[in-house]
Amino acid sequence: MSEAKGIHAGRMLALALAGLLVAAGVPAASLKDPTRPPEARPAKAQKAARAPLRWRLGSTLVSPQRRAAVINGRVVGVGETINGARVVEILPAKVRLRRKGRDITLVLLKQDIKRPSRPGSGKP
Repeated sequence: MSEAKGIHAGRMLALALAGLLVAAGVPAASLKDPTRPPEARPAKAQKAARAPLRWRLGSTLVSPQRRAAVINGRVVGVGETINGARVVEILPAKVRLRRKGRDITLVLLKQDIKRPSRPGSGKP
């Protein structure tokens, strides 16, 4: 079958299918175009659909020179902000955040806590 005949046959099939749907009483407005992009939702609906703010503590680094934490995959220090919360304190196994006057404490799971190395040993 030539390409032109194949296109013609495809159009004929589409028209026949549309005719069957009309005969069956299916309104054209109820059919969805699968190639149409999704409709944009108003800003209020988008805000309501957002998941609640969450923070996941991945690790902490506490040394005499520096204190840092990995929260939601991002390295932050004391005083920095992440997802609307300010980092107040970084300890070896937990981090304290403050958001809207409320303190939030993130704690490392016991399996995630590594023992500090002994000074000069080079071994954990």
